Amino acid sequence: MSNEAAKSAVPRAALLTSLLFAIAVGVLWAFPGFWYRGAGKEAQFVWLAEQTHIPGWVFKDVPIGKAAEAVLVADRMVNGEFVSGDATRFIRVFSAKRYLQKENEIGLFSHTPDRCWTGAGWQIQLIEPAFVECQIHGLAMRFERRLFVHDQVKELVYFGAIVGGKALPYRLDQYLAANLKKTEQTKGDSESAVLRLGSSRMWGWTWDSFVHRTAFGGPQQFLRISTPVVGNTSEIAGGISRGKDDLAEADERLRSFLPQWLVVVDYQKEYGEWKAKRTTGLLGH
Repeated sequence: MSNEAAKSAVPRAALLTSLLFAIAVGVLWAFPGFWYRGAGKEAQFVWLAEQTHIPGWVFKDVPIGKAAEAVLVADRMVNGEFVSGDATRFIRVFSAKRYLQKENEIGLFSHTPDRCWTGAGWQIQLIEPAFVECQIHGLAMRFERRLFVHDQVKELVYFGAIVGGKALPYRLDQYLAANLKKTEQTKGDSESAVLRLGSSRMWGWTWDSFVHRTAFGGPQQFLRISTPVVGNTSEIAGGISRGKDDLAEADERLRSFLPQWLVVVDYQKEYGEWKAKRTTGLLGH
């Protein structure tokens, strides 16, 4: 090859390399939109609203700390406790919503009870089944199921999520394995983060999102509901709860209460009302 031919081949090779690189970047940039676009369009868009006036129960609003608000960056949060008329039963509820796409904000599902409750001193006691499916006005929704213990207090907790108007099609157990390993000697969230990053389920959860074509940028709703489990604490031993009768009663309490607490509403209407209140400065938490 002559010197002139060699010189002309260099710019062509550089141009081809730049072109291939630009195409690769373009494909990577466009792929998420292609992959998630239209996923689940055949399903009806469902959005749930929280009720505070339920016959036989009195609702008490429990303010959310500023730190929790800053972490979740939700557009709307409801946190409180329902007390039965005879003051013998208690149901605690929490709902966090994001109406708008917030690509640069941490996800609503990054602080599930598996992470937050253990950070507050609660211990997870494994129970079976680890998740349940509940019907809420025709919507089949999967809830993680946990028993948390703190001193002599036991609490049965359900938590689940809605993304893009559909119940999340896979589990919210991305922090379970890591936080089961936490001990009283675990120092702060930084050390806990090492446990989370070392958990295979943490990375598998991201893969689940990809396989199920579930984008997290759209409207999101995180739900938690819990109730005390009354009984002899000696029934819990070896990490597996044997208090079946007490748990069965608590399970039934939560299952029957979910469709009373949550009703299906028009998302666009609720979003419009929230937007109007925010504009006028009247929106609370």
